[in-house]
Amino acid sequence: MNPDERGMLERALKLSEENNKILRKMQRTARWAAVWGVIKFLVLIIPLIVGYLYLEPYLKGLEPLFKQAQTVFSGETLPR
Repeated sequence: MNPDERGMLERALKLSEENNKILRKMQRTARWAAVWGVIKFLVLIIPLIVGYLYLEPYLKGLEPLFKQAQTVFSGETLPR
């Protein structure tokens, strides 16, 4: 192997090692982005679910009032 070929091989090795480092950083960044995406999703969804479960009994109690308001706004007469 002549010195030119050896130099080119060493340069190719150095570049491939540098590319490998960059790719590993990209994979790590993508992994963390996925983790944070799940965390953000849970931070948004969990309070909505808990709020619904907590407020559901109160909303069920207001259902007759909603039906009465609907009949008033639709122009029908109220049942007695």
